[in-house]
Amino acid sequence: MKKWDFYGRHDTLSTLDSLIHKPRWFFCRIQGRRRIGKTTLLKELMKSDPSLAGRMIYMQVPNSDERDVAASFRRALKDSGSDAAVLLAAPVDDFASMARAIGVLCRQGMMLILDEFQYFTSAKLQAFNSHLQAQVDQLKDTDRGGLFVLGSLQSEMNALLNDAAAPLYGRLTASIDLKHWDFEDLTTLYAAHGLHSPTQWLTLWSFFEGVPKFYRDAYEQDLFSVPAENFGAELLTRLFLKEGSPLAEEAHTSFLREVRGKMMAILNYLSEHPGCVHGELIAALNKDDDTSPMGTYIARLVESYRIVDKRWPVFSDSKSRNARYYITDNFLQGWLSVVKPARDAARLRPLAQVLQLAKPRTCIHEGGAFEKWIRQLHIECSRKGKGDFALTDINLGFWNHPRDVDKTIEIDLVAINSDDKRVRFGSCKRNARAHDNLSLAKFEAHIQAFLASKEGKKLEGWKTEKVLFSPVFLNDEKQMLKQRGFACLDLPAYASLF
Repeated sequence: MKKWDFYGRHDTLSTLDSLIHKPRWFFCRIQGRRRIGKTTLLKELMKSDPSLAGRMIYMQVPNSDERDVAASFRRALKDSGSDAAVLLAAPVDDFASMARAIGVLCRQGMMLILDEFQYFTSAKLQAFNSHLQAQVDQLKDTDRGGLFVLGSLQSEMNALLNDAAAPLYGRLTASIDLKHWDFEDLTTLYAAHGLHSPTQWLTLWSFFEGVPKFYRDAYEQDLFSVPAENFGAELLTRLFLKEGSPLAEEAHTSFLREVRGKMMAILNYLSEHPGCVHGELIAALNKDDDTSPMGTYIARLVESYRIVDKRWPVFSDSKSRNARYYITDNFLQGWLSVVKPARDAARLRPLAQVLQLAKPRTCIHEGGAFEKWIRQLHIECSRKGKGDFALTDINLGFWNHPRDVDKTIEIDLVAINSDDKRVRFGSCKRNARAHDNLSLAKFEAHIQAFLASKEGKKLEGWKTEKVLFSPVFLNDEKQMLKQRGFACLDLPAYASLF
């Protein structure tokens, strides 16, 4: 089995390398969802420069109280391998002494890493921010050392560092928002580990998107050696269902710890009805005797937790009633729609039966994920100057919500290039064979209905393209569909661009 390597992030690594070698003290925020690789990135930074050995001190902040946080920091100093840090450890017993130790170490050229920094928003830990502010204000004009603060909840990190009323407001010297691996990064991973089947790519992406830790877990479970025909069942078994599986509790530890009651009901409904509109959510879940409006809980999931994504069709604005709601993260959507039902069933049924029951749910989940992936591939290719379609609009789809269901318009992809007056209409299917005569006729009818609509008339005189998307097309399928006026793009075609 090929050794696991460091994939992607090379531009970010270069940015960090430049930051730590500048002749000035730094205060850098690194934020991103859990398992995205924040700590791994700093480990790789240390590997790339031997001179950093012994100069970095890492501490994971516990969600506890002042005494426990100070004790954790004291242990981190003792275990750091630095004589200077060990000497400073004994007096650390509260936030004031902890902040003073950070100041002393930075002046000696050390770099401190405070992971899970968002816990300092809690009432029990907030006082630390003022103590740290006093040290930061003294350190900002020095020329050595630095402080990394790592966090996974963007709203709480913003409250600590971007809120004008916060003690640390305006103190950052650098900020890095760590995103998922993009498709270019993933193609490197696929090639390195012999993953040549686009159906395997889709199965992995539908559950793990671009989260490095999840792919590392799959690698450690030897999933990459599994043939394509057994891949989906083995992913569920090895990563989620078998005893000791590494991701058995991941959804609860990373997403659902603070989600209760109505918010959990919203997520469960969205997992079964992705893309529903506000009115459907209210009708399904709100009761006449509810004291809190359902909209309040929806807004918290969208704006505070960022677990739910609110999407608008092309040519609409934020006031449009056609906005749709989706669970933002593929992993959480897969957990609620596929994994949790399978885990519940596995308590009473044999694994073979459970996997059979999970198969249709997995297919539906992959279908929705594939449509999302095609939209993201258009954005990535446009941003990197790859392919033949440059976007000028980020909204990549169209749907309406008419009273008469016969007038419904649903187009998976409407990509806009207003500079060249080009519009690309796309239909996404998890299996190329699903682009059958009925599907193509519906696709054509919806395009014509859209072009005749108020929104579509804005594209009068534009060049139109009709493109079909599937994980993989056979050459014969491409030729047949091309003769009927449809271009075909699959995942290998996108991989060839990189």
